Amino acid sequence: MRLISNCVYSAPVNINEQADSTLVMGGNVAIDLSQFLPYQLTNLATLLSTRFAQTYEQKYQLSIPQWRIIANLAQYGQSTGKGLCVQANMDKSTVSRAIKKLSERQLIVASSNEKDKRASYWQLSEQGAALYQRIVPEALEWEQALLSVLNNDEYTQLIVTIEKLTKQLQRA
Repeated sequence: MRLISNCVYSAPVNINEQADSTLVMGGNVAIDLSQFLPYQLTNLATLLSTRFAQTYEQKYQLSIPQWRIIANLAQYGQSTGKGLCVQANMDKSTVSRAIKKLSERQLIVASSNEKDKRASYWQLSEQGAALYQRIVPEALEWEQALLSVLNNDEYTQLIVTIEKLTKQLQRA
């Protein structure tokens, strides 16, 4: 433990120790947000999403949810609205609004679901697929610039760590 601005802070000494983002301030326990992983990852994810959106929002008039639906349909083919909620990790109303806008712009098209007549399958239209193909090189260039601060080992470790944390959260 070390003293930080009249706070007692316990930080890991090496990577194998348990992370401790606990602050003790005047006898009260608090969270040091600079070390609290959920807070840090949320901030990072928001920053990533916002900065990456600059690649497509103005140029292609796509919102973040609309891009995420296009990307998921490009990767997985057709999907229902409910499936897109799971795939893109977005709530039903956000997905519904994005689907409506994308459909109005004829970037996605619906086909009937023989198993459930109440749900449609959505897929990219030719126009939507062409738009996706225009965005992909820009997206990959943006990602390359972001990751340029990492060497190959750091990148590999980042991916492994993300996969481990994802699996841990899916088990809970």
